[in-house]
Amino acid sequence: MRTIISVDPNGKPLAQPHMHTRWHPDIPPVATVNVGEAFKVECMDFSGNSISNDDCADDVLDYCWDQDHHLSGPIRIEGAQAGDLLHVEIMDVQPFPERPWGFSMIEPGAGPLDKNHTRVAKAIWDFEGAITSSRHIKGVSFQGRPHCGEIGTAPSAALLESWTDREKALNHRFRSHGAICANEPSKRGAYVGQELPSDLAQKIRLHGARTTPARENGGNIDSGTLTSGASIYLPIYVDGANLSVGDLHFSIGDGEPTCAIEMAGIMTIKCHIIAAGMDTLGFTAPVVIPSVVDHFYQARLAFHGLSVSDQGMQHLSNPMTGYIQAASAAMKYLQRFGYSHEQAYILMACAPIECRLLATPNIPTANVSVALPLGIFNADLRPSSTNPVVHDYGSVAYLSEEREKLHNTRHPGPPSPFCLEA
Repeated sequence: MRTIISVDPNGKPLAQPHMHTRWHPDIPPVATVNVGEAFKVECMDFSGNSISNDDCADDVLDYCWDQDHHLSGPIRIEGAQAGDLLHVEIMDVQPFPERPWGFSMIEPGAGPLDKNHTRVAKAIWDFEGAITSSRHIKGVSFQGRPHCGEIGTAPSAALLESWTDREKALNHRFRSHGAICANEPSKRGAYVGQELPSDLAQKIRLHGARTTPARENGGNIDSGTLTSGASIYLPIYVDGANLSVGDLHFSIGDGEPTCAIEMAGIMTIKCHIIAAGMDTLGFTAPVVIPSVVDHFYQARLAFHGLSVSDQGMQHLSNPMTGYIQAASAAMKYLQRFGYSHEQAYILMACAPIECRLLATPNIPTANVSVALPLGIFNADLRPSSTNPVVHDYGSVAYLSEEREKLHNTRHPGPPSPFCLEA
């Protein structure tokens, strides 16, 4: 079986060939595969190896979020045409054998569960076969579900323009709140690991779409169901499809309020084409068939959240507000047993959390549940008439003392857009 893209998982960010950090129709493919051919793609972690396996979070503060995701590709699928559907079989996703670890991190301002006291932090997770645990969050271990967080086809020029226009319009609507809701094209952090004519390279850097959100082409869908045995159907907007993949995770919680367990690794996939599928099936966004072998923790404690803010404001059926309330309640519950705010926050993104949007017509309240899998904890976390037993679960990695002092003197950033209503 061919490995069509190779990377150095321990190499420098924004330095390796056959990678890119923006979506653009004019990025040339770096490899070509045939329909029905199984092949391997190696991927750096989303940060491009910017985060180290150590006990200090200074590298989180130093990370340039404008880099977005280090994606492997694009990959041309022989015979694919615009208007077709690309059926991608996820045959296997695994970490590099020589790099059996991943990380999660918190940067205040980047997630919906931030509080005024949320600190910059990270946790390192070690992989032992299918199981992961962390020296930074003790008392927890669980089976992973390795998957790719980002997978997508190249946009057409028209689709790229529509993304830019609608996201700029969104930022304009929220300008009165002082919040930036969408990351617009930016030269800073833009990278294509190919020798390109200067005018083409400049065009991609200036106009390439950021990889942070999910869009019609797939993109950063962050679906934990894309494990080995899953399939995804992606619309094709350019001839050849120009598939790119990356942002591999060892595990993710539904909602992923901060980073999942980010890892470098190897995907094995196979592609098929459904001719004219966008028209005949009506697919204009990704459609997934989850794997039948995805591990599931049966015993769960589900916290319900309503679309009512901490200040008591009723939001009109806003599921994001409901999610924030449910996840915050789960975090506060974990803190009663001895977990820190940051440890609980990281667990919301890394552990196999199940999130559900419940009945939608019950205006004006959106009810969202966030379920903790009880089987991942060493302690018994079931509610009882006795007070919770508090344990020492260690500590996440925080900033060095010097960086913490400097960081705390910074002015607060703009308001969070997560609960604002235009």
